[in-house]
Parts: sequence; structure tokens; C-alpha cells
Amino acid sequence: MLTLKQVLTRDNLGLYCDFLPMITAKTSAAQLTRHLQSTDELIRKGDLAKATAQLNEAVQAFPQDPRVYLIGARMAEASGNAQGALELAQRAVKVNPAWSVSVTEYAHLLARQNQFLPAIEQAEKAVQLDPRNPQVLQRVIEVAQRAQAIPMAVRWLRQLMLVEPTLGAKRLLAADLHALGEHNEAIELYTQMVDALPDDVLARTGRMQTAYAKGDLTLSKADAEHLLQADPGNENVRFWHALASGNTPATQPISVFKEVFDSSADLYDQHLVRSLRYQLPKQVAKLITDRYPDLKLNVLDLGCGTGLLGVCLGRIDGALVGVDVSEKMIAQAARHNVYDRFHTVNLLDALQETPDAIYQVIAACDVFIYVGDLSQAIPNAYRILAPGGHLMFSCETAKPKEANLVLRPTMRYAHKRSHIQALCKAAGFVDISIEETELRLENNQPVIGFVVVARKAA
Repeated sequence: MLTLKQVLTRDNLGLYCDFLPMITAKTSAAQLTRHLQSTDELIRKGDLAKATAQLNEAVQAFPQDPRVYLIGARMAEASGNAQGALELAQRAVKVNPAWSVSVTEYAHLLARQNQFLPAIEQAEKAVQLDPRNPQVLQRVIEVAQRAQAIPMAVRWLRQLMLVEPTLGAKRLLAADLHALGEHNEAIELYTQMVDALPDDVLARTGRMQTAYAKGDLTLSKADAEHLLQADPGNENVRFWHALASGNTPATQPISVFKEVFDSSADLYDQHLVRSLRYQLPKQVAKLITDRYPDLKLNVLDLGCGTGLLGVCLGRIDGALVGVDVSEKMIAQAARHNVYDRFHTVNLLDALQETPDAIYQVIAACDVFIYVGDLSQAIPNAYRILAPGGHLMFSCETAKPKEANLVLRPTMRYAHKRSHIQALCKAAGFVDISIEETELRLENNQPVIGFVVVARKAA
């Protein structure tokens, strides 16, 4: 077991602050509570030295009070000591295993460290200990959400609605039911919210999207029109209005998918690679190294996400530049220390504004599925490639009887191979290679697509 001095890493954090009143065994519970609240506030302010001093006094006087260990866990986490945080949270549970708060916070810490199986196990224990505590239920719902255990989140949300039926809980339940394909019940909940507050933008938006997913275009269009009356320039709503009107927008607003990427940035690699068998970065990295074995080249990674292509490619003798709309994704990519710089912009804007003939490779792994119409992207990629350079990208496959561009219910575009080949040829590319591949899993089923490699003549 780590001591409170050992859970922190800064050199001066073991120092005591002599102005603090000494806590003794005679300290009352109320005084201890105020002391711990003061310590917690110091942690929030980042003053970990003073917090350490106060907390050491508390744990010496009250070694069987789980609260001192929970605050210690928070302090360890704030200092970057993940293992120390876990040990202290475990200690809090050990000294009082019947206290639901200790178990709940331990579950939440495990989830924040992406240890989802034990996190869910502890969350279940917390609910069993205190099934009608709304604070406990709210925290375990957060655990289930982060672990992508949506059926479990729905179960606990239903329980929370019986105890404390808040608007926030109803919104979250409706959204999770939508995610599970339970469209009728989700629409019923959204309708309750709209009936109570007709101008509730979140409820209208949720019902509009759920109705579209269900195939009720009439309801979806009606909600879109209501939202457009209040905000005619909202590109997101205009996109959904076009869908509900039976049209396929050529592209989709960044706002449609940016929030998803922002919220999942720290889980993206684990979910995509381990759960969805995503191998495109490895495939494209091999395509690059096969053509440039000395790695003397400049690479533009469009939609770089968390930097998986950079990880697979490693350091190169040239510039590796990442482009993504999500700052949180780029923050994850930067941790790999293989990219030379990043641009937080729409990739279409990046292509439009980049000077001519400076990259040997432009890569777009599983990103054009969010762009849609590539009639400008492909010619711009040709322009900014150096002579002899290569464009490498993937698409989901549209079926032979479908249109050249199809928007799937997943809000991802599929492209017809013949159309993509024609766009590449029209832009001036030569040696156009198109190979079928399995892109990833979707609902445990493989998503079939293709990888394109097109060369600019030397």
C-alpha cells in the first residue's frame, strides 16, 4: 500500500504546512468533514503540496474513514499516478465495503482508466448496496456510458427515472434507446419533452434524428422545419431536413460527427482497433513503406484522428503532417511524438489551401466516408502531390445498383468503385489500383470497402 506521500510525484509534495491546525483523534466528525472539504478544494486549485499535508494528518487520525482515501485517490490521479489512485480507492472500499460511495467512486476511477470489466462489476455492487440513491445511479450510468455498456446504462437510467425523474435523465435514456434501435420508445420520450416544451431544441433534434432512423420521414421533416424556423442558418438542421426530404446531401456538416470524435478521443484507439478490428492504418503504412522504403518523403495524413497511421509508420525522413477537425483527437495523436505538426481544420479546406507539389503521399484512412462528394478533394490532392506522388485512401462500397454516392443510416457515405476510379482518372492520376478490403466491424458484421492507390505522373 502506498503512503500519501508516495502517491505524488513532485519533489516538494512531502512538505508539511505548519500553519494548519493539527488533526487529532479527538477531532469531531464535523471538523474532519470540513478539513476534507478544504483538502478537496486545494486539489481543485492544484495546490497539491498543502493538500498532501492536510490529508496525511487526516489519515493518521482517522485511518478507518474511507473518505480520506477517496480524496487521496483524487490527489494521486491529479498528479498522474494512476496506480496510486487505484490503490487508495481500493483502500477506501476495504475499510468500509458497505459504503456505496466508495464502491461507486472506485468503479468510476476504473472506468476512467479504461478498465471496463472490473468497473462494471464494481458499479453493479454499488447499485446493489444503494439501489435508490440518485447520486450513485448517476455515477454508475456514467461508468456504463464510458464502457459502451449501453443496455446496462438503460437499465440504470430506468431505475433513476423511478427515483428522480429529471429532464437530463430522460434525455439520456431517449438517446441510449435510439442507440439501441429502440426507436418507438425513444420517440415517445422525446415527444413527452416536446409536448412539455415545444421549443426544446435538444428534444426536437433528438426526435428528428430518431424519427429519421426509424424511417418516419414525415415526423423528422416536421421537426427539422420547426427548428429551421427558429434558426434558418443552422447547417446541421438543414442537413437533416434534406435527408428527411428524401435527398442525399453532397457532404455533411462537421458538427454531425465532430462531437462524437471529441467525446471518444481517449477511447478511440481501444474501441476501433480492439473491438472493431480496424487495420487500415497498418495496411496504408505498408503501402507507403513498400513504395518509399527509405522513408524519405513528406506525408499529409487527412483525418489523422488519434495518429494511428503515424504509429504504424513511425518516424520518417521528412514531414508527417496531420489534419483533423477534432482538437481532442489531435491531442491524442500528439502524444505519439511522430507527427511534425497538425492543422485543426476541415480536410477539404486543408486541401484547398495547401500549396502545390509538396507531398509524396496523401493518406485518408476511413475519412472520406464522412466527406461524401470527392469531386473537389481528389483533384486538389493531385495538385498538391509532388510529381510521382501517391494518393492513398479508403471508401465504403456502394452496391452496383446504388447511386455513385450513398449516405448510410450510420451517417457514413458509401462510394461506387467505378465512380471513384473515374474521378481519379479525370484528375490526371495514373496507375490507379483499387483493392477490396474489410474496413472494420459494424454490429459485429464486416464493413466492406476498398483501398485506392493512385499515382501522379512523374
